Amino acid sequence: MNMQRVEKYKQIIRDIINSDVKFFGFDNSVEWEFFEDSSIANAAKTDSSFKLYININSVEFAYEIDQPLQIELFILHEIRHIYQRRFLLSYKTGADCPNPELAQVYEWEFNHYVPPSYKEGYYSQQTEFEAFAFSHAVMLYKYGEIHYLEPPSFLKSLGIQSHIDKWLDIFRQRRL
Repeated sequence: MNMQRVEKYKQIIRDIINSDVKFFGFDNSVEWEFFEDSSIANAAKTDSSFKLYININSVEFAYEIDQPLQIELFILHEIRHIYQRRFLLSYKTGADCPNPELAQVYEWEFNHYVPPSYKEGYYSQQTEFEAFAFSHAVMLYKYGEIHYLEPPSFLKSLGIQSHIDKWLDIFRQRRL
């Protein structure tokens, strides 16, 4: 990976993550690193290690087309998955889990993941629906309407806006 590109975007990504910490729902810092994938659609990902991986090609492309907030949206989406994995871990380790049924749903979906190529199955997963609602709500709360950051039309048909609105209410109540 070209280190000049990494250095160019490293502080930008750090600043994005630091500006959004108050929304995460956990206190631990987010460990992250760049990876390189020619598919810019694969903007970010996480795994069971709670680490965030960000595609340097996606970051560069978003800046080239003057849509840098796409990167923040994908970071937030993946950070919600980190939250879900932490929530599941609290359930599995016997810590006080406020919603064991939800933890079980997370566990099942992480173990039986439906990839984006299966559109309806992918978007219908609780983990994905929730991550999309959360990330879009944070972006709307911070920046207002952004023409290039619309939830996918399939999620709109599933009623995602009411879930985004619930997140917005939570953020307002907490004065984030």
